[in-house]
Amino acid sequence: MNYQLERVASESDEYGFVRNQLIAYNLKNVDASYDFINFIVKNENQEIIGGLLSRRFGEGIFVEMLWVDEDSRKLGLGSRLLEEIEQAGRQQDVKLIYLDTFSFQAPDFYKKHGFEVFGTLEDFPVQGCTKYFLKKTL
Repeated sequence: MNYQLERVASESDEYGFVRNQLIAYNLKNVDASYDFINFIVKNENQEIIGGLLSRRFGEGIFVEMLWVDEDSRKLGLGSRLLEEIEQAGRQQDVKLIYLDTFSFQAPDFYKKHGFEVFGTLEDFPVQGCTKYFLKKTL
């Protein structure tokens, strides 16, 4: 069999195709639903200053990204985004929210909000950094 291997951008149709194929396979093999749950925060000028991107699969939500603009931190926006995803999860009978973060990001922020570390990856993405895997049972 001949084949061609290409690198593709995450914005490409090909990326979306592969993602959708895996989702379809998962849903064929597990009796569960799949959905994206995303929130953004805008300031008074309608500029995006924060957001949370996640996906629900069955009884779990994976928080792919939570970001708040550096000038808007310490205003409770990150906490509000976590509250929103937890509320959305409870409304959909989600049992678990999980995510990952780096040591230079916000592991203590998530711990303060009831998340517990269930795994670490030392010296990643570079020497001296740690990637934390956290979960919270709802």
